[in-house]
Amino acid sequence: MKHIKKKYLFQGTLPITNLNNLQKIDLLEDNQKLLKQKSKDCFVGLKLSDSEEMIYAFIYNHNGKYINIPLPDYTLVYYNFAYSLNIERKKQQEILLSHLSNVDTITHDCSNELFNFYGLASSYVVNLFTSIESFINSMLPDGENYIVDGRKKTEVYNKIQIQENVCFMDKLKIVLPQFHKKNFFKDRTPTNQHIINLKNLRDEIVHTKSDIKLEISVELFRRLLNFKYDETLDSVASLMNFYKTNYIEACGCGKDF
Repeated sequence: MKHIKKKYLFQGTLPITNLNNLQKIDLLEDNQKLLKQKSKDCFVGLKLSDSEEMIYAFIYNHNGKYINIPLPDYTLVYYNFAYSLNIERKKQQEILLSHLSNVDTITHDCSNELFNFYGLASSYVVNLFTSIESFINSMLPDGENYIVDGRKKTEVYNKIQIQENVCFMDKLKIVLPQFHKKNFFKDRTPTNQHIINLKNLRDEIVHTKSDIKLEISVELFRRLLNFKYDETLDSVASLMNFYKTNYIEACGCGKDF
């Protein structure tokens, strides 16, 4: 897949008129005073150049000049950044392994390649995992509760409480299926196993541990070298499109960034 189509927060799903404090303000110099007045309590509607859709923007004070900043879909930002990191990670891993196979002394260039590879690979993992967390939270319906019937008590979670208090795998395997009446993890498949592997590797990176024998450090680096990056990107796209049709789409421009 080429790079994905960029989308904006609530684009096509929440009418722009649903916000009572939304105003259309022309971007003219003489409107700076109005933008300043509205900057704390108003959104601005901006039109996309390739459609008639309106998207949300907030007003930002940049050194005294008030600017309308659109709100991107954060899930897609994380996914797209992981995609971009993977392109650079592939190049860096090839260069690194090629150089290390022919040297017995670590040069300054080799050190840079080593640091760059680990940074790119680990950042890919964290951003791709974050895209799933963001997606799950965006798919929780407003005004509905997640109910856990236990033997001794019944627990009820609203949307905010689900996001803050329910663990990732429960949200993925129990909460989303309860709300959307279908389960991506109903059967064990290579596709959903890639997502589990991503979660486990992310946990190891975010909670990096140390041991005097270096076994943990070696295993972490080995996992980053062997991880299924392309397959995991595809698996995450499959998960998201399972619950939200055509959410992850290839951009129609055909370019690869």
